[in-house]
Amino acid sequence: MEFSLRLLLLFPLLLLAACSSSQRGDAPPPLFATHINQEGSKRFVFEAAPLERLPVRLPADGKLERPRKSLLETREAIQEEQLSQWMTEKQFCHQGFIVLTRTSWKVRGECNEGASTADRQRFPNTPQWEE
Repeated sequence: MEFSLRLLLLFPLLLLAACSSSQRGDAPPPLFATHINQEGSKRFVFEAAPLERLPVRLPADGKLERPRKSLLETREAIQEEQLSQWMTEKQFCHQGFIVLTRTSWKVRGECNEGASTADRQRFPNTPQWEE
């Protein structure tokens, strides 16, 4: 009886610990919205889910290491890497782009080149686009 009671009390704690330490592998994919205006200007919005906490590394000695960067710097670095990979994959901007606005989770930008006919076919304007 005493063993069952201990197990009953211990189980919720173990479950809570398991849930709180799990990786966030189910994060939604980034949002990538595009808009090509009549003059051929190509704009985009890239929005990734914001990080709720800093990634933690375990060095070889097993002790937790404090992050060397602030949360904002870490978010921006991760965002920059995600955006670079996304733009390489999507091939929306062929000659690079300029950043018009940036937050820790959202980048609005404009491609350095104008849109071709192929670009207009491959990237139809996103209905929810906001200027």
